[in-house]
Amino acid sequence: MTRLTPRRRGGLRTPAVAAAAALVVGLLAGCSADGAKEPTRPSSATSASSRATQQDAPDPSTAREDALSALLSARAAAVRGHDRAAFAATLDDPGSGFGLRQLAQYDALAKLPLGTFAYGTPEPAPELGADRVAQLGPQAWVSRVTGRYSLAGYDTASREFESYFTVVRRETGWRLVDDTDGGTQVQAWDLPAFTVVRSPTTLVMGSGPASRLRPYLALGNLAVKRVDAVWTAAWNSRLVLVVPRTASQMADQVGQDRDSVSQVAAVTDGPLDASGRAGADRVVVNPGAFATLESRGQQVVVTHEATHVAIRATTDRPVPLWLSEGMADYVGYRDVGATRRQVAAALLTKVRAGTGPKALPTAGDFDPSRTTIAPSYNAAWLAVNRIVDRYGRTALVRYYLAVATAPSTSSSTAPEPDAAAAAAFRSVLGTSESAFTREWLAYLRALAR
Repeated sequence: MTRLTPRRRGGLRTPAVAAAAALVVGLLAGCSADGAKEPTRPSSATSASSRATQQDAPDPSTAREDALSALLSARAAAVRGHDRAAFAATLDDPGSGFGLRQLAQYDALAKLPLGTFAYGTPEPAPELGADRVAQLGPQAWVSRVTGRYSLAGYDTASREFESYFTVVRRETGWRLVDDTDGGTQVQAWDLPAFTVVRSPTTLVMGSGPASRLRPYLALGNLAVKRVDAVWTAAWNSRLVLVVPRTASQMADQVGQDRDSVSQVAAVTDGPLDASGRAGADRVVVNPGAFATLESRGQQVVVTHEATHVAIRATTDRPVPLWLSEGMADYVGYRDVGATRRQVAAALLTKVRAGTGPKALPTAGDFDPSRTTIAPSYNAAWLAVNRIVDRYGRTALVRYYLAVATAPSTSSSTAPEPDAAAAAAFRSVLGTSESAFTREWLAYLRALAR
């Protein structure tokens, strides 16, 4: 299953509340000792000098944003350089709750093979409410900052993350005092007891100890091999797994509520670049649902998600969900020693009862908030198996690539996924979608006997 969504840390107040109770943030520069006094008859030279100074003075908001940018640059350099003291120096109080969380975040980041880690240009966020200003001081403010990171040896692109930093000014300069006055995104390194284990092909990060994560490493290593045996388009053959401790933590990682992922054992999550390809996907495991599976089923799930990772890295447009999920299950269930009747039991029960599918599954059939999704996955899997039965595995990959690859000429208009799939039935497989669907439905009825 694939989902692309932001992850956010819950704040003490929403932007709407903060905006409704906003106060004007104090200026950086205070008045001079005699600023309240105005000469009765200033000389022309003095007046000109005063006007020039006022005109040349930097805008206070720009000055504080520049100062924060420098502070965040130092923070990012401390992360990349493994300098904990320099990282702590960017915090207002390293011993506060926020400070301790930030130091735990630093310790987690230090365990990752970071290729890049940087912050972008700070942007103003909704102003603090009156109570918060009274608590922190009149010069406190909040900034929205987008950062980027990548994992060396595993990612071929970077991932963005969004933070809302509350900043205060002290005698020694600006310092970070909190990150809950906005929608700071939850990241993998925020997981408690953060641990990393890795091999040349798989990196697993999550809540430790390492002994808890190593079985996932073995699952990932085998998944990469199984994907490479089917998916012939070149990808980097690398997999990154995120293993939270609880279902709630998993839901936070993918920006969903817990109920919406209750039927899902794992999710592939990541950004697409301007060309439509992924290069920094994460497979996020739902520990509760995953634990209910026997070892063979766990391997199927990880291989299924690894298939999504490989395909998203080598194709540039979406395909119908029956094809993407059916392909991922096809690779996942290969070589696990299960029969089609065993795997598709939920679907075949519906077929025997006369409530089976009448057409290839649609997007709504895979929505766990609307229906029980297992029969739809079974249906998609059997559809892809039927393509292999009739045309061969090589033809299946060619068919998928034809649907999932945008036209090479810029003047061509890419068809919608369903239309592209229908066209590829004709151009690659030499049949029509309607003919294939009729034959597939007949096969389901035969298999259900």
